[in-house]
Amino acid sequence: MASVLEEKDAIRELMAQYCFHFDNGEFDDWLQLFTDDAAFDLGARGRMVGHDALRKFLRAIPLTEGRPMMKHCVMNSIVTVDGDRASARSYVIVLHGGETLGVSIAGRYEDQIVKRGGAWRFTERKVHFDLMSRR
Repeated sequence: MASVLEEKDAIRELMAQYCFHFDNGEFDDWLQLFTDDAAFDLGARGRMVGHDALRKFLRAIPLTEGRPMMKHCVMNSIVTVDGDRASARSYVIVLHGGETLGVSIAGRYEDQIVKRGGAWRFTERKVHFDLMSRR
């Protein structure tokens, strides 16, 4: 049985995989980080529930050479583990590319996470867009 510290490390790795898979355009792998009935809540930008809704969201992402022109940077994560359930809060900075490099979003994630089949998965990821560029 894994210790709480090992579980927290595995959850932080889940959060990092989210960034790497999305930013690299590895959308099938990104989708597998969510349970089948997971909610992805973008506040006023919409709430998607389930893999079909997440796939629809992904199809709307503009790509350059198969990748979104952005990088997610997650930091200051606070993870609480309770058996096979967990919650996490983190800051997120999103850098955008293109003609100029800049910060497009400074915000927060609020996550609900569950361990199924030995792997941690998001059951809900809520994004708070605290600061945004006018890009």
